[in-house]
Amino acid sequence: MIRFLIKSAFFLFFIFIIISFFTTKQNNNNPSSSQETDATTRDMIVALKETINDLGMFCERNIEACKIGKSFLESMGERARNGSKIIYEYLDHTLSNKNMKPSQEDHSSTGMKNPKENKMTL
Repeated sequence: MIRFLIKSAFFLFFIFIIISFFTTKQNNNNPSSSQETDATTRDMIVALKETINDLGMFCERNIEACKIGKSFLESMGERARNGSKIIYEYLDHTLSNKNMKPSQEDHSSTGMKNPKENKMTL
Protein backbone atom coordinates (compact mmCIF):
# COMPACT_ATOMS: atom_id res chain seq x y z
CA MET A 1 0.00 0.00 0.00
CA ILE A 2 2.81 2.38 0.90
CA ARG A 3 4.64 1.46 -2.28
CA PHE A 4 1.54 2.39 -4.28
CA LEU A 5 1.30 5.75 -2.50
CA ILE A 6 4.96 6.52 -3.17
CA LYS A 7 4.59 5.63 -6.85
CA SER A 8 1.42 7.71 -7.09
CA ALA A 9 3.08 10.71 -5.47
CA PHE A 10 6.08 10.40 -7.78
CA PHE A 11 3.83 10.14 -10.84
CA LEU A 12 1.69 13.11 -9.78
CA PHE A 13 4.82 15.17 -9.11
CA PHE A 14 5.90 14.79 -12.74
CA ILE A 15 2.37 15.40 -14.03
CA PHE A 16 2.22 18.67 -12.09
CA ILE A 17 5.58 19.75 -13.50
CA ILE A 18 4.51 18.95 -17.06
CA ILE A 19 1.21 20.78 -16.63
CA SER A 20 3.03 23.85 -15.31
CA PHE A 21 4.89 24.18 -18.64
CA PHE A 22 1.65 24.30 -20.64
CA THR A 23 -0.35 26.73 -18.53
CA THR A 24 0.12 30.45 -18.14
CA LYS A 25 1.31 31.68 -14.80
CA GLN A 26 -0.92 34.11 -12.93
CA ASN A 27 0.54 37.57 -13.25
CA ASN A 28 1.28 39.48 -10.02
CA ASN A 29 1.65 42.77 -11.92
CA ASN A 30 5.41 42.33 -11.81
CA PRO A 31 6.99 42.36 -15.30
CA SER A 32 10.28 40.93 -14.05
CA SER A 33 8.64 37.73 -12.77
CA SER A 34 8.20 36.31 -16.29
CA GLN A 35 11.83 37.09 -17.12
CA GLU A 36 12.94 35.28 -13.96
CA THR A 37 10.87 32.26 -14.93
CA ASP A 38 12.36 32.18 -18.43
CA ALA A 39 15.88 32.49 -17.06
CA THR A 40 15.17 29.72 -14.56
CA THR A 41 13.85 27.47 -17.32
CA ARG A 42 16.90 28.14 -19.48
CA ASP A 43 19.20 27.55 -16.54
CA MET A 44 17.41 24.30 -15.80
CA ILE A 45 17.84 23.09 -19.39
CA VAL A 46 21.54 24.01 -19.39
CA ALA A 47 22.04 22.28 -16.05
CA LEU A 48 20.27 19.17 -17.36
CA LYS A 49 22.51 19.07 -20.45
CA GLU A 50 25.62 19.45 -18.29
CA THR A 51 24.44 16.68 -15.98
CA ILE A 52 23.86 14.33 -18.91
CA ASN A 53 27.31 15.12 -20.31
CA ASP A 54 28.85 14.56 -16.89
CA LEU A 55 27.13 11.19 -16.56
CA GLY A 56 28.60 10.23 -19.92
CA MET A 57 32.10 10.82 -18.52
CA PHE A 58 31.39 9.05 -15.22
CA CYS A 59 32.90 5.71 -16.26
CA GLU A 60 36.09 7.39 -17.41
CA ARG A 61 36.59 8.89 -13.94
CA ASN A 62 35.32 5.94 -11.86
CA ILE A 63 36.29 2.74 -13.65
CA GLU A 64 35.84 0.52 -10.59
CA ALA A 65 32.33 1.83 -9.89
CA CYS A 66 31.32 1.11 -13.48
CA LYS A 67 32.70 -2.44 -13.28
CA ILE A 68 30.71 -3.10 -10.11
CA GLY A 69 27.59 -1.56 -11.63
CA LYS A 70 27.98 -3.63 -14.78
CA SER A 71 28.35 -6.87 -12.82
CA PHE A 72 25.34 -5.94 -10.69
CA LEU A 73 23.19 -5.27 -13.74
CA GLU A 74 24.36 -8.52 -15.36
CA SER A 75 23.42 -10.52 -12.26
CA MET A 76 20.02 -8.81 -12.09
CA GLY A 77 19.46 -9.59 -15.77
CA GLU A 78 20.36 -13.23 -15.19
CA ARG A 79 17.97 -13.42 -12.24
CA ALA A 80 15.21 -11.84 -14.33
CA ARG A 81 15.82 -14.38 -17.11
CA ASN A 82 15.72 -17.26 -14.63
CA GLY A 83 12.55 -15.93 -13.02
CA SER A 84 10.83 -15.50 -16.35
CA LYS A 85 11.88 -19.02 -17.37
CA ILE A 86 10.39 -20.47 -14.17
CA ILE A 87 7.13 -18.58 -14.69
CA TYR A 88 6.98 -19.62 -18.35
CA GLU A 89 7.50 -23.30 -17.49
CA TYR A 90 4.92 -23.16 -14.70
CA LEU A 91 2.30 -21.51 -16.92
CA ASP A 92 3.09 -23.89 -19.78
CA HIS A 93 2.61 -26.90 -17.50
CA THR A 94 -0.56 -25.49 -15.92
CA LEU A 95 -2.19 -24.46 -19.18
CA SER A 96 -1.28 -27.68 -20.98
CA ASN A 97 -3.01 -29.68 -18.22
CA LYS A 98 -6.14 -27.55 -18.52
CA ASN A 99 -6.25 -28.06 -22.29
CA MET A 100 -6.34 -31.85 -21.98
CA LYS A 101 -9.80 -33.32 -22.42
CA PRO A 102 -11.23 -35.10 -19.36
CA SER A 103 -11.70 -38.32 -21.36
CA GLN A 104 -8.01 -38.36 -22.27
CA GLU A 105 -6.98 -37.57 -18.73
CA ASP A 106 -9.21 -40.10 -16.92
CA HIS A 107 -8.89 -43.09 -19.26
CA SER A 108 -5.33 -42.75 -20.45
CA SER A 109 -4.05 -45.21 -17.83
CA THR A 110 -6.66 -47.93 -18.60
CA GLY A 111 -5.85 -48.08 -22.28
CA MET A 112 -9.42 -47.34 -23.40
CA LYS A 113 -9.64 -44.80 -26.18
CA ASN A 114 -13.27 -43.87 -25.79
CA PRO A 115 -15.57 -44.90 -22.91
CA LYS A 116 -18.57 -44.95 -25.29
CA GLU A 117 -17.11 -47.92 -27.18
CA ASN A 118 -17.40 -50.10 -24.11
CA LYS A 119 -21.23 -50.09 -23.94
CA MET A 120 -22.99 -53.37 -23.44
CA THR A 121 -25.96 -54.09 -25.67
CA LEU A 122 -28.97 -56.12 -24.56
